[in-house]
Amino acid sequence: MFLPRFLLLLTALATLPARAEEARVPLTDPPSWVEPTRADTERPLREQDAVSGLHVLLSEEQVRVSPEMTERFVRQVRRVVSSRGVETGSQLKVEFSNTHERLRLHGVWRTRDGVRTQLLRAEDVKVIQQERELDMGIYSDERTALAFLQDVRAGDLLDESWTVEEAHPLFRGHHLDAISLADKAPVAHFVHRLLVPADLKLHFKTHGVAAAEPTMRDVGGLREYRWERKDMPTFTGEDGVPDDLEVWPHVQVSSFQSWEAVSTWGLPLYEGLPGSPELTALAESWRSLPTEEARFLAAVRFVQDEVRYLGIELGPNTHQPHAPGQVLAQRFGDCKDKALLLATLLRPLGIPAHVALVHSRLRGGVASKLPSPYAFNHAIVRARVAGRTEWVDATMTHRRGRLGARGPLPYARALVLAPGTTALESIPQPLPEGPEVDAHYVLSVKDDGTGTLTVTNRYTRSEADRARSWLAGLSAEQLTTQSRDLRRALFPKLEPEGTPRVQDDTDANTVTLEERYTLTDAWAGGGLRVAATRIGGEMVLPRRTEGRIHPVEVDHPTHLRVRWEVHADSLLNVAPSEKTVEGPASRLEMSVVPRFGGFTYQVEYRSLADRVAPDALARHVEAVKEMSSQLGISFAAPVGVVPSSFTSRDPQLSRNTSLAISGVFLVVVGALALGIPRRLRQFMHERKVRKAAPLRPVRHLREQEQGATVMVVESLDQADQRIRGERCSCGGTFERVPDALQLRHTGSDGRSITVLRVRCTSCRAPQFLSFDVRPN
Repeated sequence: MFLPRFLLLLTALATLPARAEEARVPLTDPPSWVEPTRADTERPLREQDAVSGLHVLLSEEQVRVSPEMTERFVRQVRRVVSSRGVETGSQLKVEFSNTHERLRLHGVWRTRDGVRTQLLRAEDVKVIQQERELDMGIYSDERTALAFLQDVRAGDLLDESWTVEEAHPLFRGHHLDAISLADKAPVAHFVHRLLVPADLKLHFKTHGVAAAEPTMRDVGGLREYRWERKDMPTFTGEDGVPDDLEVWPHVQVSSFQSWEAVSTWGLPLYEGLPGSPELTALAESWRSLPTEEARFLAAVRFVQDEVRYLGIELGPNTHQPHAPGQVLAQRFGDCKDKALLLATLLRPLGIPAHVALVHSRLRGGVASKLPSPYAFNHAIVRARVAGRTEWVDATMTHRRGRLGARGPLPYARALVLAPGTTALESIPQPLPEGPEVDAHYVLSVKDDGTGTLTVTNRYTRSEADRARSWLAGLSAEQLTTQSRDLRRALFPKLEPEGTPRVQDDTDANTVTLEERYTLTDAWAGGGLRVAATRIGGEMVLPRRTEGRIHPVEVDHPTHLRVRWEVHADSLLNVAPSEKTVEGPASRLEMSVVPRFGGFTYQVEYRSLADRVAPDALARHVEAVKEMSSQLGISFAAPVGVVPSSFTSRDPQLSRNTSLAISGVFLVVVGALALGIPRRLRQFMHERKVRKAAPLRPVRHLREQEQGATVMVVESLDQADQRIRGERCSCGGTFERVPDALQLRHTGSDGRSITVLRVRCTSCRAPQFLSFDVRPN
């Protein structure tokens, strides 16, 4: 995937204007308008101050805004307190954009034994290009100035500073910023000083902490805003917090008065950009389609599937799209490029369409932010077609469905760039009418241990889109292997009958995946287990559940159903059961219905809300644990069935075996004489009457199917630590299966996934866990 994208990028860059070779980063004095803050170098070191090996005495940022540019002066004073601090403090690293920013270094001064020495030399500074988002298809010409410092020791005081001059062509006359009020390590003294023209009206909003109002004064015709904190605390976020909550303590700064002002600013960026004869001819080719819906879907599918995602975000194109004619000719573009191309293709077809700005992570939380172009990181399209309002993400591939059957977009709020826009607009998220994942298993097992298993998964709406995208990245062999390995968690001796069959109803937006297997030696372990593994992915709880400040996120709306039909030659000892568990944010219904020669087992899960408040978290945890206990049942082999693992390999009975059989015969005769069978039957009958619920099966830690949770780790060693840190419901710990195959595949979101087989050290229950290994 990376090589073709890289070659495509090189082709695109070849069309950019050539520039002269860059000069070295200059080493200059700090700007004259800066008022340096005195650092308290005699401050005593506390134990919590040295967590990073560096004691941060001063973190200072001063910003001056003018009509031509914004200058940002940064200074840090840190004392090296350990060998770890020597490693991290012995380099200077500053990132900047090569297109609209200029870096000026001032120096790194070391103070040792009262002697202050300049360690930085201009010839030691290397400028390297690190495109951190290139793997996501975004090229922004980022640069990093890097210098390695000589002779840094524990006890040294380091004072470093630099200035970045920014002249973004689209934001002249505006100022947009986010001032962090916390750090990963303690900061003894924090200062942020902002100088702006007196006539520039600014708005401030504090997020994640109590309001932090600046002090103000006039300085030489400029208005000064100053935020200052002593002993600025560290911030450790809670896991599982809903994405739309801004929990990091910071102050948002914006010069935009309203969302209407943002729309007025952004609309001209999307207007007047040239098309092409090819674009006009393409739109004209769809006019002959019989309905407006058909013309709309043709344009949508073309842009989603035929135009690759790749963003070259240089200069104005950080926020302004490339011309639709250019995007069509090169057949690639980022979200705003593809959104404008789609809107441009729809309008000649008589379909009103406009680009809309959204935030892919904050989603509805964008409404809590100050109006600003930086409140958004993604662009989609709003269209009026066949009397309906349709929202389309032009970057999503393999999306299908007629109007009304398409998966809803999850962004919640959007700013439509259209004349007359005054506020954010809501994006509907209708509840699914039925299960989005409906899994049907039919298991037939004979007394001799042979049998068949049929698995039919039916996906609808957004789940169908995800399944379609996942299937598109797999060969038939890969699909067969992955499906087989997944089913072997429950049935180790299982073999597929051919390749899984895929049916894709693009109009109804449903994908059906059918798998067929044969089983041998099914009763080898003395029994079997069936489970609702897909629903298990919804039972994940945060690491910290007590004393939380923020709510816990729940995937919503979600509706899943798993149904097992089990058939056997003989009677199975499975009791009827019915259970409904409802918590603050979810509901689960489970039923077991026995019948002669088998039973049916069904679990249905629905989410009720997208989050759980801290005061309701205890009830949520209790409900999830109770739901998890219902996600599988175990049952013994029919009476009289002897597992093959217990049969003798030698057909000739040995003398010891003959003696054992004779002994058993005598014991049986004696038992009959004493009436033990009658007493035993009476005891079993009384026990069965007392039994109020079916056997509680041992629950796997996490049972994986496509779409379940993937754990992010830095290495497989860390994955082993995560495995050992979890516990099975039986109380046992987990371990990796020795010499087990490590399966690697690409997930539906493009990540490289490593699948490991593990088992409980107590009950020996097997399962698969998926890890996203991301080395630092």
